[in-house]
Amino acid sequence: MIYVTGDTHGSIDIRKLLENQVTDQMTEEDYLIICGDFGLIWNYKKEIRKERKWLEWLNKRPWTTLFCDGNHECFPRLYSYPESEWHGGKVHVIRDKVLHLMRGEIFEIEGNSIFVMGGASSHDRGPLKGDTEIVQGKSWWPEEIPSDEEMENGLKNLKAHNNQVDYIITHCLPTTYQDIVKRGEFPADKATDYLETISQTVAYKHWYSGHYHVNIDVIDKISVVFSRIIKIGDTIMESETMLGIPKFRKGDAVLFRHEGEEMMGTIKEVWPWGPFFKHDEPYYGVTPFDDEPKKPFQVKETDIIEKSLII
Repeated sequence: MIYVTGDTHGSIDIRKLLENQVTDQMTEEDYLIICGDFGLIWNYKKEIRKERKWLEWLNKRPWTTLFCDGNHECFPRLYSYPESEWHGGKVHVIRDKVLHLMRGEIFEIEGNSIFVMGGASSHDRGPLKGDTEIVQGKSWWPEEIPSDEEMENGLKNLKAHNNQVDYIITHCLPTTYQDIVKRGEFPADKATDYLETISQTVAYKHWYSGHYHVNIDVIDKISVVFSRIIKIGDTIMESETMLGIPKFRKGDAVLFRHEGEEMMGTIKEVWPWGPFFKHDEPYYGVTPFDDEPKKPFQVKETDIIEKSLII
């Protein structure tokens, strides 16, 4: 089985893989794809102790860890790892069971064709923050944006597959869908415009990205993943309910059921482990749009029908 999750940011967000109801069931036959910002090749000088600890931990897991790069990687170090052919595409071998899926490659895994294009613009440092001279070579690298050669390689490989794959894995989204998720906050760039072309010319079953630190289905065949770990082919809403890892967050507008009635509301509170003694799934405090109750309704995750991207 192939699973997909979002950014791990080195040791910061990798803990979602610890004692998880999904990873606890994974075997040597399984694969876990991280949609960028892997973050365990980050120090600009060498592999430090913390990186080594987590890389060795991943290498000892039953599953094989695969990742596309994001914008928070030390690219000179990442590109220095041995290159190899794997399942029809090129990878950097970080450890025997930890592989970097290189940009523009197509992999055949368990009968599925998967196109991968890492990279994205940083919005917390670098040119968009105006501190390039300070951070370049230490915590920001211009290689975060795919090169012309990498983009051409992707187009060439897609053409060889008749512009049709089963799944697409990227760090950022095509421009149109990034605008929906970020409501115009993130400007278009070379990477998002390239992916816009891909979205309009390539047939695919489902597209997964990271980067935006949310778990949402943008449309029925494009999902952004962060804390969730989902089976490839599933949407966020179709994925299993996970105690301790809620699908939604405070401020989300949602369609939900309450006492047999469907209504829209805003999440005001989140209980990842359930409230009080109800430790069976995440719960939410939801205030309906058309009412001002003294207390938000207490709604379990399985009673939330969908998230709205527009309030």
